[in-house]
Order: sequence, then C-alpha cells, then structure tokens
Amino acid sequence: MNTVHGCSSSGWTRATIRMAFEYLPVMAQNSAPKPARVLVAPSKPAWCPVKNPVSQSRTALLSSAALRLATQQPFIPREDLSYRRIHSDPDAGETIIDHHSGIGRVPKQDPEIVFPRTALASLVASKVVGSLSPFHFSFMGGVRQHKKIENELAPAIAQELKQCAIDLALLVPY
Repeated sequence: MNTVHGCSSSGWTRATIRMAFEYLPVMAQNSAPKPARVLVAPSKPAWCPVKNPVSQSRTALLSSAALRLATQQPFIPREDLSYRRIHSDPDAGETIIDHHSGIGRVPKQDPEIVFPRTALASLVASKVVGSLSPFHFSFMGGVRQHKKIENELAPAIAQELKQCAIDLALLVPY
C-alpha cells in the first residue's frame, strides 16, 4: 500500500497534496461571510458508522460547489436547493462550477481540485477504494435555508445514495 510520500502508482504526488493544502487558506480568506453566518446544528442525527473497510466500499462524492455537466441545467439562484447527478466516469463530460463564491477562479479552471473524480477513480483502480457509485452528487453550498436543506435536499440526496447502494459518501466542501 502506498503512503503519501511515495504513491506514484495512485497518481498522488507531494505537489498535488501541497496544492490542496495551499488552497485551504485562500478558501478561508475569500469565503469569510459578512455578516457572520449563524451555525446551525441539525435536529436529527445524520452520521452513520462505516460498516465496510474503504477497500470494500462503494463510494460517492458529494460536492457543495454547484457542479454540473455542461449538458445539465445551470444552478441559477444563490439559494438554489436542487442537486445534480454527475456520472462518476471522469471522461463523462466537462464539469462546470456555478457556485457564486469568489474563491472559484482556480477551481473553475480545474474542477478536479474540488471534485476529484479522476483521483477517486485511480484509487478504485489501485484497489484502495472498493468501487464507485455510478453517479456523484453536487449542490449549491452556502445556502441559508437550513430547514429546507435538512428536510428536503438532504433526504433527496440520501435516497439517491441508498438507490445506488453507497457505503461511503465523501463530502468535498467548497
């Protein structure tokens, strides 16, 4: 099994990892809301224990970057509560980020930074991850309609994950 320092067979390099961590301060600086957001705790438990080892798990990506395929309907309003199914195959088409955040210049040029379909597919190929969901899911992050997210959006995505028999969903926040 490869480690962070020597994982050439999975495609990970020190530069790739360093780039991801260098992106975090930029994200934090540019996404600071004005006025401050109110943190909300969900009214229902939302986490489930992982039942299978990752190497035997069917995995999906969840992204709050408002990603979509070029052929899909855009995310329009800032408070858009819809989501998009994005085929897990990295060659399935061009992905576009519709998120309104000011941090999106670099990820908009390379959506893999915030939606690592290719990296996840390579982890499946190297047997670090069991298999991929046929679809990954993206929605608009930063939406302040907390009750609608909890009562409408989250259950709809959870139902999709259940239909795809997902063992592990990886949330990649934007």
